[in-house]
Amino acid sequence: MVTQKDISAACGLSVSAVSKALSDYPDISEDTKRRVRDVAEKMGYHGMKSELNRKREHTYTLGLLITEETERSEYQDVIKELRNTLVKKGYDLVLLSPLRKGGGNREKPGYLPRARLYGMEGVFLFTSLQESDLYHHKDGRNLRELILGEIPVVAVGSFWASCSCVLPGYEKGIRGLIREVYMKGHRRIAFVFKERTAVDAQWYKAIRMELEEHYLRVPEYFFLRVEAEADGGSEAFSEIRDLLRGSRWLRPTCILFTDETLLEGGAAAIRQCGFRVPEDICLAAIRISEENKYEDDSVLSWRILPTEIAEAAVEQMFDSMKGSLHGAGRIRVVDGKLYE
Repeated sequence: MVTQKDISAACGLSVSAVSKALSDYPDISEDTKRRVRDVAEKMGYHGMKSELNRKREHTYTLGLLITEETERSEYQDVIKELRNTLVKKGYDLVLLSPLRKGGGNREKPGYLPRARLYGMEGVFLFTSLQESDLYHHKDGRNLRELILGEIPVVAVGSFWASCSCVLPGYEKGIRGLIREVYMKGHRRIAFVFKERTAVDAQWYKAIRMELEEHYLRVPEYFFLRVEAEADGGSEAFSEIRDLLRGSRWLRPTCILFTDETLLEGGAAAIRQCGFRVPEDICLAAIRISEENKYEDDSVLSWRILPTEIAEAAVEQMFDSMKGSLHGAGRIRVVDGKLYE
């Protein structure tokens, strides 16, 4: 019986390269795949058909990987709508649990082996990690294996050059909010945002550019950064409280938050310090939520609807599942709009 080892000897390739070619891995060139398949067919390799059909087999199962709890809370509405959208299309969404530290699951298989075991046709990735983290983060190797594997991956809320991405239109939202509060007469604007991914670096750049366009100079201590893996609400509470109670004579008349969790913590700190919203301090925020979920007339909001993010992610996934490649580098931006 012909084996992959026999094919590798005939092609002058390693056994792993032959296995990847027969499984249609994206890191093997199309010419090599054709050559390996031609040789396998001529040699009468009976496993080739099953290898090729395994990828095309429909299990109607997609995976959901959330690497940090902060991502779960920030995108809980998106995840809910994602599940609802897939159910309408006849697909199941199965949680791919993250790898944890400790001896309890030291022998636990990585993401890609488990995704294969569950028959996942694709995986939706929610993470605050950057692509550079693949090479030094404790979870990086397993994520790298998943993203470079044969199963399509769509990253939601973070930019990855190696797979398709769906990004909320934060940059447009931030610039829109700054323009709006400027028109309302605010010149002392503070910003609260998380330091985590390349996306956040774009936010910071957008803030700086918009301020320059309006010839606004904001003190450096008005830029309040919250660590990605920290409790965003608690950190925002502490940062805002220290800012308002500090010895600096200049306090902001408006504070802009880049997500809902930061807004909740910051608003609590403002009220605890005895300031009124919006009479003393105006609040503005980017919010991923349905239009009528929060009844808070005191906050100027740039809303990005979870349903639109979920639908865009599903479209990206189905497009990736149709081809042999993952749609690496494809980006879909979901814009929002201003709500008074």
